[in-house]
Amino acid sequence: MKVKMSLRTKMMMVIISATLLVAVISIYISYKTYSDTVDNYYKETITNIAATAASLMDAEIIGEYADEREMDEAYEEMLSVLKNIKDNSDIKYLYVQRVIDKKAVALMDTDEENPMGFREEFPVSEGADVSSLSNGIPAFISNEEGVGWMCSVFMPIKNDKGETVALVGADMSMEDVMRERHAFLYRVLIVITVVTMIAAFIMVLLIRKMVIKPIRGLSDATRNFVSEQQKKGEQSEEGSMISKLKIMSNDEIGELTQSIKVMEKEIYSYIADLTSVTAEKERIGTELNVATQIQANMLPSIFPPFPEHKEFDIYATMNPAKEVGGDFYDFFLMDDNHLVMVMADVSGKGVPAALFMVIAKTLLKNCAQITSSPKQILEKVNNQLCENNEADMFVTVWLGILEISTGKLVAANAGHEYPAIMRAGEEFTLIKDKHGFVLAGMEDSVYTEYELTLSKGDRLFLYTDGVPEATDAHDELFGNERMLAALNRHRQSSVKDMLIKVKEDIDAFVGDAPQFDDVTMLGFVYDNQ
Repeated sequence: MKVKMSLRTKMMMVIISATLLVAVISIYISYKTYSDTVDNYYKETITNIAATAASLMDAEIIGEYADEREMDEAYEEMLSVLKNIKDNSDIKYLYVQRVIDKKAVALMDTDEENPMGFREEFPVSEGADVSSLSNGIPAFISNEEGVGWMCSVFMPIKNDKGETVALVGADMSMEDVMRERHAFLYRVLIVITVVTMIAAFIMVLLIRKMVIKPIRGLSDATRNFVSEQQKKGEQSEEGSMISKLKIMSNDEIGELTQSIKVMEKEIYSYIADLTSVTAEKERIGTELNVATQIQANMLPSIFPPFPEHKEFDIYATMNPAKEVGGDFYDFFLMDDNHLVMVMADVSGKGVPAALFMVIAKTLLKNCAQITSSPKQILEKVNNQLCENNEADMFVTVWLGILEISTGKLVAANAGHEYPAIMRAGEEFTLIKDKHGFVLAGMEDSVYTEYELTLSKGDRLFLYTDGVPEATDAHDELFGNERMLAALNRHRQSSVKDMLIKVKEDIDAFVGDAPQFDDVTMLGFVYDNQ
């Protein structure tokens, strides 16, 4: 059930959503700016401290402590310098180490409670990039289990040759900083929320006065106008509430009011016209439904059509783009050993195409009773259709006559789509037959016959251009390649199921796009020994 929602409610929802969005963005920007400023400050601070400590180390001997040199007076002096730097800053850990393949060798540590052992090996802190240590590792902030939030940096100790012999590592606790950051976020959240709520309330009041009340007046007047017309069916001499409206706004609402008043004057005549138009539309709709049924009944629709003939199976479908269409198929027995198959497409759509289709189908069937040559049938019907063809309509036709006992198929093509054939055990391919001119296009046109021999299990697929030219919402055509692929996917099915599944593939490709052309298909399988 669709829930009715007033304009006032919608406007309030829009205003609240917009203010909430502005509030969220403002909070994010404020918090991000504050966080980046604080982080950069501490990163810069710890970098300067570590750089100072590195500059005070004796680079010529510091690396020797990682190899064979034992702690001596120079070692104690440098360690004392590190402790002095630590005691005069907010540094929590300050140490010297060498890094080799993500393994660190501890050289000095100012932590008196739990110092790293001299030359003790341990993995490098997670988050530190040790791929290149020539310039140290820039300050980074991490949150490690058991340690908490830390700002860390590694600065190189370089000898006279510019080689990095060791690293000064420094860690600064960020726990207090993180707590302050969360407190800042809470304060910003409260302030911005209160401000946006006040702004939203003021906007709601202004919009209610300037927009909602005038529109509500218009809504009540038009609703009353409709109610009056339903009761009276004619214009009231006193006028409706619309004509009595006094909205003097010099804006779009004022213009809307005047437009509705003009509409009131014209709507009475429209009501009378609408009654007659509706009746006419219903009459046309009824006639089109009858025409649709007549056209459907003209095409073979009982399957299997010839149950006494086990030598073949045939199935066909037509889906018109409108109530009636110009495509048609036909098949019938000339005698007990000859089957005629027809696939045709009349130019245009709708009722004119359907009328021309009836004429073309009747002429083709009548001529096929006289001669067994597809060439002669097309030539004779072409001349008949050219007579009095003032509408300049035409029809493309493929016509084939199968000798059931031998599988010999004689066919001719009057400007129609290439048929598709599948030899037993193989895949569908197009028969690139020679096209003659369309029927009703030019008198005395000459057509060419060609022959095919069908073997047991061979299949034939006839169709109109509505199949390859089916178009999706992006104006992309289904195309012959997709058509052949669909046929080959379902070539093991019965001819009926094959056509149904091909149509499903077309519908899936087209999606919600409207059908612009009739889609007509015929499937045939030869099963004679």
